[in-house]
Amino acid sequence: MNTIYEDKCASEHFGQLIKALRTNRQFTQEDLSEKSDIGVQYISRIENGSANPTLKIISALATAFEVALSDIFAGLKKNNG
Repeated sequence: MNTIYEDKCASEHFGQLIKALRTNRQFTQEDLSEKSDIGVQYISRIENGSANPTLKIISALATAFEVALSDIFAGLKKNNG
């Protein structure tokens, strides 16, 4: 069973991945918001690890980055070792 600590770490790792993808593409949070139809404040919460995005949100982010959903999860697995 996951502990709150493990869930927080996963959220932080996911947020770091999303921020890295965004900055590598030279997107601002506003750019990503427009491309994904996700609010800027929610994107900020994702990046700082305080949000727990649904699969629908993760899919919208993958579409905005023009990557497969599986690439998002592969990047997360790679970052978690």
